[in-house]
Amino acid sequence: MDDSRELTASLLICLGLSGGYVAYALLTEPSGGHPFGHWLGIAGTILMVFTEVFYSLRKRTGLLRWAGPVRYWLSAHIFTGIVGPFLVLMHTAFEFRGLAGLTLVLTGIVVFSGFLGRYLYTAIPRSLAGVEVSAVDLARGIERAQQAVLEAAGQLPPTVQQLVAADAARQRRQRGDWVLVLARGWDDWLYRQGLRTQIRSLERSERVKLDGLERLLKARRDRERQLRMMQASRRLLSLWHVAHVPMGVALFGSVIIHVIAEIYFGAGLMQ
Repeated sequence: MDDSRELTASLLICLGLSGGYVAYALLTEPSGGHPFGHWLGIAGTILMVFTEVFYSLRKRTGLLRWAGPVRYWLSAHIFTGIVGPFLVLMHTAFEFRGLAGLTLVLTGIVVFSGFLGRYLYTAIPRSLAGVEVSAVDLARGIERAQQAVLEAAGQLPPTVQQLVAADAARQRRQRGDWVLVLARGWDDWLYRQGLRTQIRSLERSERVKLDGLERLLKARRDRERQLRMMQASRRLLSLWHVAHVPMGVALFGSVIIHVIAEIYFGAGLMQ
């Protein structure tokens, strides 16, 4: 899987499971203690174990190097990290009491944290092959974009050259890492709208066509933004790992206690 296909696949699976759960609810009263409810919990727990254990082994050791690139394991990690908790949710029959309720709350927190981590991961620029782009390559891209802008603006009227110079020397507001990454779409939209307004105004007053220059200015700005995003995303991912891993450990500790308690009190699977 690549891009967001793992999200689409997990959504379709969850929709199918929802239909099955509705049929199950029509035939019998949903309960976490019902044999079917137990099997839902077991399947969900197995997927969650896969989510946490095997991706970590592939990423941090060479034991599973033969099993494909890390990016494919990340997609599988995301897929099982959504479907597994959804099965656990159905296992609870939407009853959130005691340790089971606490486990479900921890599951929700870990899943939300996983979505956040994926968003931060996608903010790091990558090549078409999925390899992370280096800061050196981005800096070279900025230089090439700057040279293309200067060459294109060289024969244009002075007012257009002033716009080009102002765009290069623009003083951006200092943003925190979280704002820079999480609001990247909004920030990009504001820039493009402002640039388009200035370009159209100059086209009317100077009677020139500046579509090509507009594309070059956007390209230069995109390279600059990618460099800042990469630096901010790396810092945020480091902080995210510090929080996400302990939350995962707490979740699985709660799951283990829940399973042991169920077995101790005689919960059956085939009754």
